[in-house]
Amino acid sequence: MKKHAVIFVLLVSALLFVLPVAAQDAVVEIPIGVVLPFTGPLGSYGQEFARGAELAVEQMNARLDAAGVETRFVIASADTTGTPDGAARAVETVVQTTGAQIIIGPLTTAEVLGAKQFADSEGIVIVAPVSASNAAAIPDDNIFRVMYPPDRFSARAFVELAAARGYQNVAILYVDEPYGNSLSQQFGDGFTEMTGGTVASIKYTPNPTDLSSEATALSAEVARMGESTAVLCICYLEDAKKLIQVAQVDPILSSVPWMGIENLGTPAILEDAVYADFLRSVEFTVVSMARTNTPLTQGFIDAFVETYGNRPGPFTNMVFDATNIAMSTALVAGNDGAAIESMLPFVSSHYIGTSVQGYLDGNGDQAIAYYGIYTPAADSAEFMQIGSFDALQNLLELTSAE
Repeated sequence: MKKHAVIFVLLVSALLFVLPVAAQDAVVEIPIGVVLPFTGPLGSYGQEFARGAELAVEQMNARLDAAGVETRFVIASADTTGTPDGAARAVETVVQTTGAQIIIGPLTTAEVLGAKQFADSEGIVIVAPVSASNAAAIPDDNIFRVMYPPDRFSARAFVELAAARGYQNVAILYVDEPYGNSLSQQFGDGFTEMTGGTVASIKYTPNPTDLSSEATALSAEVARMGESTAVLCICYLEDAKKLIQVAQVDPILSSVPWMGIENLGTPAILEDAVYADFLRSVEFTVVSMARTNTPLTQGFIDAFVETYGNRPGPFTNMVFDATNIAMSTALVAGNDGAAIESMLPFVSSHYIGTSVQGYLDGNGDQAIAYYGIYTPAADSAEFMQIGSFDALQNLLELTSAE
């Protein structure tokens, strides 16, 4: 008996000595790629979006620690520079250096498509929070666009808005890349079919030095089409500013109503009187994801302000949500691309985000599309909501002010 007791004591002592070390060694780190444009024209967006991902990882790791779960997420970042080739290199670099099987980003559809071949061939899952072009609405691939719906829905919203306002013609200026090409084409087809009106489309090369020649061409098209003509600007923010600098002194462009895409509906553009005065004068209207709240919204905003000292910028909450979906999937599937690809649609569709549920369609894209219609407020640097569009019901509602 004494011999057995001694052996038991020795075993217990050995376990007590070994267990802390084993527990420490048992911590599993799962890399999460964050691949965004940190430099270039979209650099400010990429840097802000990265904060949304960082906050999600910080919160998840804190919860895992408190729960005694020996898993931690580690971010591996790379700069796409805002180009398709840059996105492909960034994804490949992250995967090869860290073994990450799931990537948050890239930002634009052009970047997403640039990284698609590598992701599909290597079984890497890309979770793109704000890519919208219908060009990436592809079934059975490794691309999931979990928060922002495809632009076929926003195209329909613009068509319904233009028809409701009685526009007979629309002149479009659009950026020559997948998003701009897709949205302009879908709007043009839908508008012509619904109203019988005329559409003129003028493209510009990404990252233009100025848009003087394009503005001249746009003005000529508006003049040619005559009365009841509107302008639709499918432009990035800095490009739209370059256009406005020319348009504000153009007697034709400054005398017709304008519509614009979501990124132009930022209060930042109204802080400069030059842009604000012009946009108010042309009754500028933006179609944007409706600013709805969920129980998670205010908590995200408060945590972001506490961590970074400022309110989150547009779309940052969607990156936060996309990162949570990615991590929740990886907790179940591990750092295994095939398992993540299989589980992510289920996890996403049961995730309630900071603005919308991550419900996915057969292409792995956000299937819930509810938009707000916004215009610059008369007395503040804010956009006010003047209507809504429910894409699932194809229902446009405008306030009485319209």
